[in-house]
Amino acid sequence: MRRSGWLSLVFGALVGTLVLVLLATTVTAPSNATRADCVRLVTSSSTEKGDLIAELAERYNNTGRTFDGGRCAKVEAYKKTSGATLDLIADGWNDIDERQPEPQVWMPSSSLWLDLLRQRGKGERIRTGPKTSLATSPMVIAMPEPMAKAMGWPERTLGWGDVLEVNRNGGWASKGAAYAQWGNFTLGKDNPRRSTSGLAATIATYFAATGGDYGKIETAETVRFVRGIEASVAYYSDDSVAFLKTLYDEDRKKPTPYISAMAMQEQMVYLYNRGVPTGDPAQLKGNPVAPLRPLVAVHPREGTMLIDHPFLTTANASPEQQAAAKDFYDFLLEAAQQDRFRELGFRDPGGSGNPELAKVVGTQQTQEPPKIGVPTGEQIQKMLDGWEYTQRRGRILLVLDLSGSMNEPFDKNRKDKPYSESRIALLKPAIRKQLEYLHPEDEVGLWTFSDRYEEKMPIGKVKNVRGPMLDLVENLTPKGDTALYETVMAANEKMRREFDPNLINAVVFLTDGENTEAGTKEQVLQNVDAERLDNSVRIFTMAYGAQADSRVLDEIAQKSKARSYQAIDPYGIDKMFVNVFSNF
Repeated sequence: MRRSGWLSLVFGALVGTLVLVLLATTVTAPSNATRADCVRLVTSSSTEKGDLIAELAERYNNTGRTFDGGRCAKVEAYKKTSGATLDLIADGWNDIDERQPEPQVWMPSSSLWLDLLRQRGKGERIRTGPKTSLATSPMVIAMPEPMAKAMGWPERTLGWGDVLEVNRNGGWASKGAAYAQWGNFTLGKDNPRRSTSGLAATIATYFAATGGDYGKIETAETVRFVRGIEASVAYYSDDSVAFLKTLYDEDRKKPTPYISAMAMQEQMVYLYNRGVPTGDPAQLKGNPVAPLRPLVAVHPREGTMLIDHPFLTTANASPEQQAAAKDFYDFLLEAAQQDRFRELGFRDPGGSGNPELAKVVGTQQTQEPPKIGVPTGEQIQKMLDGWEYTQRRGRILLVLDLSGSMNEPFDKNRKDKPYSESRIALLKPAIRKQLEYLHPEDEVGLWTFSDRYEEKMPIGKVKNVRGPMLDLVENLTPKGDTALYETVMAANEKMRREFDPNLINAVVFLTDGENTEAGTKEQVLQNVDAERLDNSVRIFTMAYGAQADSRVLDEIAQKSKARSYQAIDPYGIDKMFVNVFSNF
């Protein structure tokens, strides 16, 4: 062999070896998730994109990415409704019940929450900087397709005025005899103090009522319009994702749509129609089943609000965490991650969607839809204050377990307070606090149960019964067994007999145990089954402590088209009550 050929072979072998070494180094280099020297970066995202942010955070951690000359970051992703996070940031962050650490990055659904934080005088808790947006999604009126068509879609552009008109003219029967079976127009809406969809819908309603002149927020005509819209609300959820899950579950069970419309982001309509009502991107890989009745994303003709999904750095972030936050933000704006946002139904930061989005949500409007004027923080606060009086009022029967187990420690295996305190002692202050929060025009009554149920206070206006009920709560004494099934059915039947179509009729049912008396679960579920939202009672259940039969309580709430809540830790009791009563 010639010398030059031999040298070429040697050189080639060396190069090949070097490439293999480099590849091996790349493959075996530790990801940020396993390194101990990376900057810890805690993020809190709104719930509808929480699973997506967690997925992208894991992708970021696994890249081995560095910044600032070799620093690395390890991102921890959590999710919580935007309104709940606002409260925590404003109040100094005390989230012991969920063990969620204070974040250095907040990704709410909308910059509106930052405006409200500033309105509270706590704007300094978020670092100032250039306006950021990870993605956008317009707020829409999402309607089951048969109902949208009954109102003239797609030939006719619909809006909030049409929602108001249906119920003012006698419900769905006004659209034709064939639609009378749908009853009244029922609207699903989140609580605007906790959810971006609820807040944006409230602002959009005021915009429609005032013609865009926010100086007219408090006029009688505006209040009448907004109150008319709110009168159609079934109940105020604390999270649209839970509402969508119920809608999806009912889609194949009954011929009548579960609800007439919901105020939500277009992106959530996209995922629902793809068969993923919970918003979990992982479900798209499992060939999800699309609903029989897809939702139509109606952009209100009066205008809509573009939800801007900002990326905000909190004031508690150290210089290292600020640098890490910037690197994570830059990562989220890269093409691969932005493509993932598009795959899940979001529009880009400029407001443009894609043809697939338009096809799935029932609109050809892929460009940025007409936007309404964004109110100031002061104007938003006025709307929220006004909503306290325009919202649909609740008629609530509070049912409390007074069986003997309520005298036992919250956790028998712990000797430290508050775990060692009795369940009834821990419960009383939470009830007192919530009764103080109820609006004076709401209606509330009190039952207790052990071996049998007993009416302690007839239902009346909060302003008239709050004082006596507080005294009753203070003197509650547990004893006996747990007639759970019998009490649920009796409470449901009472509320159905006294049903008021102008109010949200609900039972709030709390227990720390399981049924020990007569009856079967099947009887209860048949008794509470809600055939239609405008003539049935919501039963919101609360599993109090680890011994509560949470599975049965979940089924009862689901069957009545309500929500179930749980407090397995003393620190979660107040939060449980706040979440339950935010539905009213």
